[in-house]
Amino acid sequence: MKIFLCAVDTRLTGAWRRALPQTFGPAVAQVIEGDILSLQVDAVVSPANSFGFMDGGLDALYTRFFGPQLQERLQRMIREQADGELLVGQALPVETGHARIPWCISAPTMRVPRRLESAEPAYLATRAAVRCALAAGVARVAIPGMGTGTGGLPPESAAPAMLRGIQDAFHPQPFPASLADVPASF
Repeated sequence: MKIFLCAVDTRLTGAWRRALPQTFGPAVAQVIEGDILSLQVDAVVSPANSFGFMDGGLDALYTRFFGPQLQERLQRMIREQADGELLVGQALPVETGHARIPWCISAPTMRVPRRLESAEPAYLATRAAVRCALAAGVARVAIPGMGTGTGGLPPESAAPAMLRGIQDAFHPQPFPASLADVPASF
């Protein structure tokens, strides 16, 4: 799978570029500065909320581009497959109905729109999005800044957490032997 980390924010693309060589490099991920919807990919990731409301930030752009049926499909899937709430750390692939970008992977960074206090949701959402893309057989996925819009995470915090999420999606960590083996935060 090829991952495109895409943003219009130069601070975020710079933070990704600085952190990328320390993790897995350009063979897996490439940083793109520009419009995520201009890319030729199989899926884009939505850093949505747990209830699938797509009326703010990047999600609002997705709704305008793909149409309101995207939010309707996502919310139906959340009701039917996630007991009414898609938790941070989970993801669902939603058909867009668009020929060039057939999938949108919803991976919430927050339960409801709010400022994030740590980069942990960015890590969990990114890891879930990549796992979802792998399970769906997606060959090319575009991921925006996770938690950097409405969530307000600084790029310097979000970028390494996201890259760690990608790394852990490809190379899952063993189940911890005790709580002492679980990182407290990012």
